[in-house]
Amino acid sequence: MRTVSEVTITFSNEDNLFLTHQMVNNLLIQKSKHVVNQAKTLINLQELENKVQAHPMVSSAQVSVGVTGELEVSVKQRKPLARMFNAQNVVYLDAKGLEMPLSSNYSARVPVINNKNGFIKPKEVFPLIQKIEADDFLKKLVVSVQKDQEGYWFQTRYNQQKVLLGDLNKINQKLKKLKVFYTFMEKDSLSGTFRKIDLQYNNQVVCSK
Repeated sequence: MRTVSEVTITFSNEDNLFLTHQMVNNLLIQKSKHVVNQAKTLINLQELENKVQAHPMVSSAQVSVGVTGELEVSVKQRKPLARMFNAQNVVYLDAKGLEMPLSSNYSARVPVINNKNGFIKPKEVFPLIQKIEADDFLKKLVVSVQKDQEGYWFQTRYNQQKVLLGDLNKINQKLKKLKVFYTFMEKDSLSGTFRKIDLQYNNQVVCSK
């Protein structure tokens, strides 16, 4: 009777940042026993897949048994795009806009969403977070996102400047204006003295000290 000889675990998105091989290995339990040395015919691959996929850091998993008896586990981890500070907890927003717990193994370098006042709804802010993630300029510039009575703000890495977006209507135009403005700022020595950059108005950027 052929048995499972060993377990091979691979992470399909290259880095096993939030999970270790041992953490995944610990999930491979069936009938109160680890799968190694169990008969291949008794292994329920779907059950094992479901166990691995149920882990809060896992996006998807595939489990199969090779011809030689090796159990092969392929894991794709969830990808955080932002860290959201709420009044009661701190979570990541993942690449699907869903809440994801923090990890004791790794802290992702992603923008912060300051939502301690409860003004921000994940579904509303997620398209903005996606735009930051997809744009190298914004990824380097934006430290945090917050919202108050005036609307959405960026806290930037440049001289602690704050950028007022207002609502998220015409957001592509506003972000385009922001890029043009910072390109101009590189040539203007006075630009570093501005503390607030307001993008709410059509065809103009309003700055104040």
